[in-house]
Amino acid sequence: MFDAGELSPNANHTPTVGGQRRGLVEQYYAAIDFTDPENVQQVLKAYEEILLKLDAPGTTRIDDQKCKEIIPKLLMRMEYDGFRYEQRRFISDRFATQILQTPSIVSLTSSSIEEHIEKARDKITQKDFAGAITNAYTLVEDFLKEILKQVNAPFKEGEGDIRSLYISVSDALNLNPKGENLESHFRAILQGLKSVIGGLYEVANKASDRHARKCSPAERHAKLAVNSALTICEFVLDSYRHQKK
Repeated sequence: MFDAGELSPNANHTPTVGGQRRGLVEQYYAAIDFTDPENVQQVLKAYEEILLKLDAPGTTRIDDQKCKEIIPKLLMRMEYDGFRYEQRRFISDRFATQILQTPSIVSLTSSSIEEHIEKARDKITQKDFAGAITNAYTLVEDFLKEILKQVNAPFKEGEGDIRSLYISVSDALNLNPKGENLESHFRAILQGLKSVIGGLYEVANKASDRHARKCSPAERHAKLAVNSALTICEFVLDSYRHQKK
């Protein structure tokens, strides 16, 4: 299935799960950069092949009734990430082959932030804690990029590191904790916010769906990530509006 997407496993990755096949699958995922549109397209091809197999009675080791249970779950999870399944292909209104053509998933409004936060909280309710952390990270990443676009600040469209994006935003909006015009009592808060950005980056790398997961997050971890994303986006939005005035 992965070969159908022309994907190769990362032989240097040490699997954290038992079993040869499970370990091999983890090595495939460890080789994927989910911030790279071309890599994502390859993964989608693999998933399309999986669905073709599952949808053909008698062609898998899984009985037909089990297949009927698995397919809706897979499609539901893909819909959470913005992909719908039409004519045996995964399609997304916001996904393009080139990332430069991909519109932001979030607008610079409080309602847009709340909308995406609610989606993340829905995943927490459904016990999909890793998915909630992924949603939180994606919200912050896209939000920071949208801010940079609005203030005409240079950045790489393919940049997936929110630490780097936040540094650019903080410079553009005068939020750098080392800024000369800041009162000392605000510098501590801004330094703390910068640390929160770094913490969210680390959590998303190790406990989300963005990369091969190194640990399974608990509900409290997902809540912390989602609430941190909300705080970051709301503060940056307020700062952007202030600077705009």
